[in-house]
Amino acid sequence: MAGSWELIKGPSEDGSSPPEGLYRYHGLDGLRGFAMLLGIALHGSLPYFSRMSGFEHFWPADDDQSILIAILFDFIHTWRMPTFFLLAGFFAHLVLSRRPTRTFVLDRLKRIGLPLVLFGAIMAVVVPPIWIYGWTGNISLDIFKDVLADRQDLDSSGDLVAHLWFLYYLLIMYGALLAIRSLAAVWRRWAANRPSVGRGLSILVSWLADAAYSRVPVLLVLGVVLLLVLRDGNESKPLWPLNVPDVLYGMIFFLYGHGLYAKRDLIEKLKGTTNLGVLWGVATAMYLVHLWLLGAIDDVSNRGEASDGLWAIESVFYGASAVLFSLGFVGLFERVLAIPRAWVRWLADSSYWIYIIHLPVVAFMTFYLAHLDRQGWLKYLTGIGWSGEMKFLVSCLVTGVLGVVTYRYLVRYTPIGTLLNGKRTKTLTSQRTVL
Repeated sequence: MAGSWELIKGPSEDGSSPPEGLYRYHGLDGLRGFAMLLGIALHGSLPYFSRMSGFEHFWPADDDQSILIAILFDFIHTWRMPTFFLLAGFFAHLVLSRRPTRTFVLDRLKRIGLPLVLFGAIMAVVVPPIWIYGWTGNISLDIFKDVLADRQDLDSSGDLVAHLWFLYYLLIMYGALLAIRSLAAVWRRWAANRPSVGRGLSILVSWLADAAYSRVPVLLVLGVVLLLVLRDGNESKPLWPLNVPDVLYGMIFFLYGHGLYAKRDLIEKLKGTTNLGVLWGVATAMYLVHLWLLGAIDDVSNRGEASDGLWAIESVFYGASAVLFSLGFVGLFERVLAIPRAWVRWLADSSYWIYIIHLPVVAFMTFYLAHLDRQGWLKYLTGIGWSGEMKFLVSCLVTGVLGVVTYRYLVRYTPIGTLLNGKRTKTLTSQRTVL
């Protein structure tokens, strides 16, 4: 998460490799930003299949529904948050390996907890009226007053904090991680006085770690599939009571990422041409089977027949593709972005801010264009008929541009930017990079 990267040094000016403890993972930095920015596409796509998927009551729909956009959403949704949590666990281990636990805790409270409280409160007021506008086409000051008096229930949209639920989950995961590390320290002290028992358990743990962090991540896939079955399609994210299977689904990737830092030689293997090709090939095949099974499940359900068995099989392919795509993106980004690029670092910095503000912006844009199209204004003003894909692209583009511009001129060198990413100093180099 933002802030961890401040503790990772880049290569030296003479081009030599930094010491192992100071190595900077430029690819993972870029992947983190990429995953965050894809939130725009993910949430911008929902109005264009919410009606045909039967959840228009949850997300206001555009009259133009698109199978293509639905597939795009499903693909991004499959691996994006698993990858993000994996990276969060990886960098949590990195920071804890070189900073005191107290420093880590204070940093997480500052960069995760405080933004959750500040921006979560804003979303609780701003987002519900936008949803009302999406359903009714009306928005006014009175609606905002009604929201303050009796908040519109967003159900599984992250409850009060909307899309910032992931910050809440991260705080839970960090707390669980610290508890696990404390128990591990107690166990090591206990085992030190019992050499034979400690040696046997160490061998078992070492074997499990080697099996988990192999190029064939069978153990991770099995754990992910089990949690998908337990979650049973319920991805709601209430603040309380917790949706425990949903939290655990993210946490398994987080803990895997934490362990990956100790087994980071696996990243070098994943970067290899053959390994990367096989990983992406198998992941793609698994994902295509998942899509086919979704179609089969829909056909069975339309005939009024039970589809529990198909859902269980689908969970295997969905879980496998989530794991394989996550590792595939790790290998791909570390391979492609092995050399630092200033613009990638800049976008990675901006991604936290852009993600925080993007939901009300992209939602309003998609709802606004939907209402304009219903009223005939889009065709009247532009002379062309707008498809769902066109409205989707325009909404995402406007949101992305607004996010980049506001970050550059209103956030990066301000206290908000310091809160989110650490202090940034204006230099001639950074100004040339941005401009």
